[in-house]
Amino acid sequence: MRQVLNYNIHDILRFQIRSDMIPGFKSLHNLRFSCFETQQVERPDIVLNTGGFTPENKNCYLVDHKYHIRDNYFYCRDSEGKVGWEVEITGLEQGDTVINLCLSKRFQKQPADLLRIPLFFPQALLLRVIEHRLSTKGYLLTHSAAVSKDDQAYLLSGRAGSFKTSLCMDFVRRGGFTCLGDDRVILSQDRVFGFPVNYAIFDFMVKRLPDETRFGLPKQVQFAAGYLRGKYGKDPGNGAQSGKPKALLLVTRSRGLPADKRVNFESLPRSALEEIVASILTSNRLEDFSGMGMPGFGISSAPFLRYMLAYSFVFPDSLVATWERDMATILRNTLENIPVYRVEIPPEYDPDIFNQIHRFIERNC
Repeated sequence: MRQVLNYNIHDILRFQIRSDMIPGFKSLHNLRFSCFETQQVERPDIVLNTGGFTPENKNCYLVDHKYHIRDNYFYCRDSEGKVGWEVEITGLEQGDTVINLCLSKRFQKQPADLLRIPLFFPQALLLRVIEHRLSTKGYLLTHSAAVSKDDQAYLLSGRAGSFKTSLCMDFVRRGGFTCLGDDRVILSQDRVFGFPVNYAIFDFMVKRLPDETRFGLPKQVQFAAGYLRGKYGKDPGNGAQSGKPKALLLVTRSRGLPADKRVNFESLPRSALEEIVASILTSNRLEDFSGMGMPGFGISSAPFLRYMLAYSFVFPDSLVATWERDMATILRNTLENIPVYRVEIPPEYDPDIFNQIHRFIERNC
């Protein structure tokens, strides 16, 4: 059954997913962006159509034998791992962005793939397009976590496995904070906007698990069963939260900490701003190579990044080509007036790590 899902991100960006829903699994189509779902949007900035389409790829440059490119337009057939797809994107620089995406069933050989791939691959591709469109509006979707209290937002930046999610869980449970996002948030010069991707999963972990490391397969099955029954839904107010940036913590796990010092804090000087900006943007790009959030599908070559690079090759002065530079400017403007700390934590998480970080924030921020 063809259905339309509508979303509004802080009145900054609006988008739609138009899809042939798998009967009984509408909520999974909506899992990643559920906090931004709304009844209707006027003139969406992005429309994602899934299903068969006829490409309009005439009069294009052909790059690397498969990328069809002209001004404001991209098309290709591609495949990797367990997924094959055909994608057409119009409105890369001007006007509204329309994504036509058709997935190939010949790659979906396992019964589970027939469900997982159509549900989650489109959402992963859409996330990258959202990131690009936000940057054209002066906002940065960054791979960082953030919590807020009394309109003050504290950023936690680090690679996967640095316990950003576990810290956010304890900030919510034990510190009375609001989680703006445990994986991504939106930055502007003077605000941190919530982007709670997969908020239902985070809410499940907050209520049922001591930390993120306990979210193994049995708990994932328990979550999925409850979610399909409507037990874990979106928080209607969570997607609207924001705060004024107060401090940035660059969180890393370290095995070299002395036994008498569980967490190490280092204040970084203003002269290190460019290094900080470069580090966070590198973390953003590394996310493109983490399997688009779907390592089980065998995708590790960052397809959307490749598409944008191919487009930039043809149009080197385009908005697409200056994407990284524009993101650096947004990030630099956000961080130049707030303190930045490097925070080294032990390799194993326990509640005392949160206690030390919480006390540090109260005393120094």
